[in-house]
Amino acid sequence: MTARRLGSLVLLMLAGPAAAAAQVIEGRITDAENGAPVGLSAVVLLDAERRPVEMAAADVDGRYSIAVPGEGAYYLFVERLGYFENESPLLGIEGEGPFRADFEMRPEPFRLDPLEVTVNNEELEDYLSLEFGVHPATLEGYRAIQGVRLAEAQAKARDNTDLLRWLYIPIIHGRQVCIGTFGAGSDLPPRMGYERTQAAADAQGQPVDPASSCGALYVDGIRCRNEHIEQIDRSRIGVVVVLPGVVRLYTRDFDWSFRPGGRTGACG
Repeated sequence: MTARRLGSLVLLMLAGPAAAAAQVIEGRITDAENGAPVGLSAVVLLDAERRPVEMAAADVDGRYSIAVPGEGAYYLFVERLGYFENESPLLGIEGEGPFRADFEMRPEPFRLDPLEVTVNNEELEDYLSLEFGVHPATLEGYRAIQGVRLAEAQAKARDNTDLLRWLYIPIIHGRQVCIGTFGAGSDLPPRMGYERTQAAADAQGQPVDPASSCGALYVDGIRCRNEHIEQIDRSRIGVVVVLPGVVRLYTRDFDWSFRPGGRTGACG
Protein backbone atom coordinates (compact mmCIF):
# COMPACT_ATOMS: atom_id res chain seq x y z
CA MET A 1 0.00 0.00 0.00
CA THR A 2 1.56 3.33 -1.04
CA ALA A 3 2.10 6.26 1.28
CA ARG A 4 -0.82 8.21 -0.15
CA ARG A 5 -3.30 5.47 0.76
CA LEU A 6 -4.02 6.77 4.20
CA GLY A 7 -6.70 4.35 5.37
CA SER A 8 -6.44 0.83 6.69
CA LEU A 9 -7.98 -2.52 5.78
CA VAL A 10 -8.76 -5.73 7.61
CA LEU A 11 -9.35 -8.91 5.61
CA LEU A 12 -10.68 -12.18 7.00
CA MET A 13 -12.70 -15.17 5.86
CA LEU A 14 -16.09 -15.77 7.38
CA ALA A 15 -16.36 -19.36 8.58
CA GLY A 16 -19.34 -21.61 9.21
CA PRO A 17 -21.99 -23.47 7.22
CA ALA A 18 -23.50 -20.25 5.90
CA ALA A 19 -20.24 -19.55 4.07
CA ALA A 20 -20.99 -22.10 1.37
CA ALA A 21 -22.27 -19.37 -0.92
CA ALA A 22 -20.93 -17.85 -4.12
CA GLN A 23 -17.63 -16.06 -3.84
CA VAL A 24 -18.15 -12.51 -2.66
CA ILE A 25 -16.17 -9.97 -0.68
CA GLU A 26 -18.18 -7.89 1.74
CA GLY A 27 -17.38 -5.39 4.42
CA ARG A 28 -17.88 -1.90 5.77
CA ILE A 29 -16.23 1.43 4.96
CA THR A 30 -15.81 3.92 7.78
CA ASP A 31 -14.23 7.31 8.47
CA ALA A 32 -10.76 6.82 9.96
CA GLU A 33 -11.18 9.83 12.26
CA ASN A 34 -14.61 9.32 13.80
CA GLY A 35 -15.72 5.83 12.79
CA ALA A 36 -18.79 7.14 10.94
CA PRO A 37 -19.89 5.18 7.86
CA VAL A 38 -18.60 6.46 4.52
CA GLY A 39 -21.79 5.74 2.64
CA LEU A 40 -22.17 5.44 -1.13
CA SER A 41 -18.46 4.84 -1.70
CA ALA A 42 -17.40 3.22 -4.96
CA VAL A 43 -15.81 -0.22 -4.69
CA VAL A 44 -13.84 -1.64 -7.62
CA LEU A 45 -12.48 -5.19 -7.89
CA LEU A 46 -9.22 -5.31 -9.87
CA ASP A 47 -7.37 -8.32 -11.19
CA ALA A 48 -3.67 -8.91 -10.51
CA GLU A 49 -2.79 -6.55 -13.40
CA ARG A 50 -5.04 -3.89 -11.84
CA ARG A 51 -7.62 -4.17 -14.60
CA PRO A 52 -11.16 -3.57 -13.30
CA VAL A 53 -13.39 -6.62 -13.41
CA GLU A 54 -16.33 -5.70 -11.16
CA MET A 55 -17.83 -2.64 -9.49
CA ALA A 56 -20.19 -2.09 -6.58
CA ALA A 57 -21.26 0.69 -4.26
CA ALA A 58 -21.57 0.86 -0.50
CA ASP A 59 -24.98 1.63 0.98
CA VAL A 60 -25.66 4.63 3.22
CA ASP A 61 -24.28 2.67 6.20
CA GLY A 62 -20.99 2.05 4.40
CA ARG A 63 -21.68 -1.66 3.85
CA TYR A 64 -20.85 -3.24 0.49
CA SER A 65 -20.82 -6.63 -1.22
CA ILE A 66 -18.97 -7.30 -4.46
CA ALA A 67 -18.97 -10.47 -6.54
CA VAL A 68 -15.71 -12.27 -7.33
CA PRO A 69 -15.72 -14.00 -10.74
CA GLY A 70 -13.56 -16.91 -9.56
CA GLU A 71 -10.54 -17.98 -7.57
CA GLY A 72 -7.43 -15.92 -8.11
CA ALA A 73 -5.56 -12.82 -7.00
CA TYR A 74 -7.38 -9.50 -6.75
CA TYR A 75 -7.10 -5.99 -5.39
CA LEU A 76 -9.98 -4.00 -3.91
CA PHE A 77 -10.04 -0.26 -4.53
CA VAL A 78 -12.42 2.12 -2.72
CA GLU A 79 -13.00 5.83 -3.19
CA ARG A 80 -15.41 8.58 -2.26
CA LEU A 81 -15.19 12.26 -3.11
CA GLY A 82 -13.83 14.08 -0.06
CA TYR A 83 -11.66 11.14 1.07
CA PHE A 84 -8.28 9.74 0.14
CA GLU A 85 -8.79 6.53 -1.81
CA ASN A 86 -7.70 3.20 -0.33
CA GLU A 87 -6.49 0.00 -1.94
CA SER A 88 -6.02 -3.45 -0.43
CA PRO A 89 -2.89 -5.54 -0.81
CA LEU A 90 -3.11 -8.34 -3.36
CA LEU A 91 -5.73 -10.77 -2.07
CA GLY A 92 -5.62 -14.48 -2.78
CA ILE A 93 -9.21 -15.72 -3.10
CA GLU A 94 -9.52 -19.49 -2.76
CA GLY A 95 -12.34 -21.80 -1.73
CA GLU A 96 -15.84 -20.76 -0.80
CA GLY A 97 -16.66 -17.38 0.71
CA PRO A 98 -17.86 -14.98 1.68
CA PHE A 99 -14.68 -13.05 2.45
CA ARG A 100 -14.62 -9.84 4.42
CA ALA A 101 -12.61 -6.64 3.89
CA ASP A 102 -13.26 -3.57 6.03
CA PHE A 103 -11.79 -0.23 5.00
CA GLU A 104 -11.09 3.02 6.81
CA MET A 105 -11.01 6.22 4.75
CA ARG A 106 -9.19 9.36 5.81
CA PRO A 107 -10.84 12.68 4.86
CA GLU A 108 -9.15 14.63 2.09
CA PRO A 109 -9.51 18.39 2.53
CA PHE A 110 -10.14 20.50 -0.55
CA ARG A 111 -6.88 22.20 -1.45
CA LEU A 112 -6.51 25.66 -2.93
CA ASP A 113 -2.77 25.44 -3.57
CA PRO A 114 -1.28 23.98 -5.69
CA LEU A 115 -4.50 22.34 -6.92
CA GLU A 116 -7.45 24.28 -8.25
CA VAL A 117 -10.73 23.40 -6.57
CA THR A 118 -13.22 22.80 -9.36
CA VAL A 119 -16.41 22.12 -7.41
CA ASN A 120 -17.19 20.88 -3.93
CA ASN A 121 -18.98 17.62 -3.25
CA GLU A 122 -22.39 19.16 -2.49
CA GLU A 123 -22.37 21.41 -5.56
CA LEU A 124 -21.38 18.55 -7.83
CA GLU A 125 -24.04 16.16 -6.54
CA ASP A 126 -26.73 18.87 -6.53
CA TYR A 127 -25.94 19.61 -10.17
CA LEU A 128 -25.95 15.95 -11.19
CA SER A 129 -29.23 15.38 -9.33
CA LEU A 130 -30.84 17.94 -11.66
CA GLU A 131 -29.17 16.36 -14.68
CA PHE A 132 -30.29 12.81 -13.91
CA GLY A 133 -33.50 13.34 -11.95
CA VAL A 134 -32.12 11.34 -9.01
CA HIS A 135 -29.23 11.83 -6.61
CA PRO A 136 -26.20 10.30 -8.38
CA ALA A 137 -24.89 8.59 -5.24
CA THR A 138 -28.03 6.43 -5.20
CA LEU A 139 -26.89 4.84 -8.49
CA GLU A 140 -24.75 1.75 -8.15
CA GLY A 141 -21.29 2.33 -9.55
CA TYR A 142 -21.35 6.14 -9.19
CA ARG A 143 -17.85 7.59 -8.86
CA ALA A 144 -16.73 11.23 -8.83
CA ILE A 145 -13.01 11.92 -9.11
CA GLN A 146 -11.12 15.21 -8.77
CA GLY A 147 -8.46 16.84 -6.60
CA VAL A 148 -5.33 14.91 -5.65
CA ARG A 149 -6.54 11.63 -7.11
CA LEU A 150 -7.20 13.13 -10.55
CA ALA A 151 -4.04 15.27 -10.53
CA GLU A 152 -1.85 12.25 -9.81
CA ALA A 153 -3.46 10.29 -12.64
CA GLN A 154 -3.04 13.23 -15.05
CA ALA A 155 0.65 13.48 -14.15
CA LYS A 156 1.23 9.79 -14.91
CA ALA A 157 -0.97 9.46 -18.00
CA ARG A 158 0.48 9.47 -21.51
CA ASP A 159 -2.87 10.34 -23.11
CA ASN A 160 -6.58 10.39 -22.25
CA THR A 161 -6.95 6.66 -22.71
CA ASP A 162 -4.14 6.13 -20.22
CA LEU A 163 -5.78 8.65 -17.86
CA LEU A 164 -8.97 6.60 -17.74
CA ARG A 165 -6.99 3.45 -17.07
CA TRP A 166 -5.15 5.10 -14.18
CA LEU A 167 -8.60 5.95 -12.79
CA TYR A 168 -9.69 2.30 -13.19
CA ILE A 169 -12.20 3.14 -15.91
CA PRO A 170 -12.34 0.45 -18.60
CA ILE A 171 -11.48 1.59 -22.12
CA ILE A 172 -10.63 -0.60 -25.11
CA HIS A 173 -9.56 0.46 -28.61
CA GLY A 174 -10.62 -2.00 -31.30
CA ARG A 175 -13.01 -1.73 -34.22
CA GLN A 176 -14.73 0.82 -32.00
CA VAL A 177 -13.75 2.60 -28.83
CA CYS A 178 -15.44 0.96 -25.84
CA ILE A 179 -15.46 3.13 -22.75
CA GLY A 180 -16.82 2.67 -19.24
CA THR A 181 -18.29 -0.75 -19.98
CA PHE A 182 -19.29 -1.51 -16.37
CA GLY A 183 -23.04 -2.03 -16.32
CA ALA A 184 -23.60 -0.63 -19.81
CA GLY A 185 -26.73 -2.75 -20.05
CA SER A 186 -28.12 -1.88 -16.63
CA ASP A 187 -31.06 0.45 -16.05
CA LEU A 188 -30.34 4.18 -16.03
CA PRO A 189 -32.60 6.97 -14.81
CA PRO A 190 -35.13 7.90 -17.50
CA ARG A 191 -33.85 11.48 -17.59
CA MET A 192 -30.27 10.40 -18.31
CA GLY A 193 -29.05 12.07 -21.49
CA TYR A 194 -27.69 8.74 -22.71
CA GLU A 195 -31.13 7.14 -22.52
CA ARG A 196 -32.77 10.14 -24.14
CA THR A 197 -30.36 9.83 -27.08
CA GLN A 198 -31.10 6.13 -27.45
CA ALA A 199 -34.86 6.57 -27.08
CA ALA A 200 -34.91 9.26 -29.77
CA ALA A 201 -32.93 7.06 -32.16
CA ASP A 202 -35.23 4.09 -31.53
CA ALA A 203 -38.35 6.20 -32.06
CA GLN A 204 -37.07 7.43 -35.42
CA GLY A 205 -36.00 3.95 -36.53
CA GLN A 206 -32.39 5.05 -36.80
CA PRO A 207 -29.53 2.61 -36.22
CA VAL A 208 -28.12 2.86 -32.73
CA ASP A 209 -24.60 4.21 -32.48
CA PRO A 210 -22.51 1.03 -31.97
CA ALA A 211 -20.31 2.85 -29.47
CA SER A 212 -23.36 3.25 -27.22
CA SER A 213 -23.18 -0.43 -26.32
CA CYS A 214 -19.74 0.33 -24.92
CA GLY A 215 -20.86 3.28 -22.81
CA ALA A 216 -21.32 6.95 -23.61
CA LEU A 217 -18.80 9.78 -23.32
CA TYR A 218 -19.81 13.33 -22.35
CA VAL A 219 -17.70 16.48 -22.05
CA ASP A 220 -19.23 19.35 -20.06
CA GLY A 221 -22.64 17.69 -20.44
CA ILE A 222 -22.43 17.31 -24.23
CA ARG A 223 -22.41 13.87 -25.83
CA CYS A 224 -19.18 13.12 -27.74
CA ARG A 225 -18.29 10.23 -29.97
CA ASN A 226 -16.07 7.81 -28.08
CA GLU A 227 -13.35 7.95 -30.73
CA HIS A 228 -12.88 11.66 -29.97
CA ILE A 229 -11.51 10.87 -26.51
CA GLU A 230 -7.98 12.00 -27.47
CA GLN A 231 -9.15 15.39 -28.76
CA ILE A 232 -9.90 16.59 -25.22
CA ASP A 233 -7.31 18.77 -23.48
CA ARG A 234 -6.32 16.51 -20.58
CA SER A 235 -4.85 19.36 -18.53
CA ARG A 236 -8.26 21.10 -18.41
CA ILE A 237 -10.21 18.10 -17.06
CA GLY A 238 -11.29 19.01 -13.54
CA VAL A 239 -13.87 16.34 -12.64
CA VAL A 240 -14.46 12.80 -13.89
CA VAL A 241 -17.84 11.23 -13.16
CA VAL A 242 -18.48 7.54 -13.80
CA LEU A 243 -21.92 5.92 -13.90
CA PRO A 244 -23.13 2.61 -15.36
CA GLY A 245 -22.37 2.86 -19.06
CA VAL A 246 -21.49 6.58 -18.90
CA VAL A 247 -18.26 8.54 -18.41
CA ARG A 248 -18.67 12.29 -17.99
CA LEU A 249 -15.70 14.67 -18.12
CA TYR A 250 -16.03 18.25 -16.87
CA THR A 251 -13.42 20.90 -17.60
CA ARG A 252 -12.19 23.50 -15.17
CA ASP A 253 -14.10 26.10 -17.20
CA PHE A 254 -17.47 24.43 -16.68
CA ASP A 255 -20.15 26.66 -15.13
CA TRP A 256 -21.68 24.62 -12.29
CA SER A 257 -24.35 27.27 -11.75
CA PHE A 258 -25.79 26.50 -15.20
CA ARG A 259 -29.04 24.54 -14.98
CA PRO A 260 -28.84 21.30 -16.99
CA GLY A 261 -31.27 20.18 -19.65
CA GLY A 262 -31.80 20.66 -23.36
CA ARG A 263 -28.19 21.19 -24.43
CA THR A 264 -26.90 19.91 -27.74
CA GLY A 265 -23.52 20.11 -29.34
CA ALA A 266 -20.51 18.17 -30.52
CA CYS A 267 -17.10 17.27 -29.18
CA GLY A 268 -14.01 18.16 -31.13
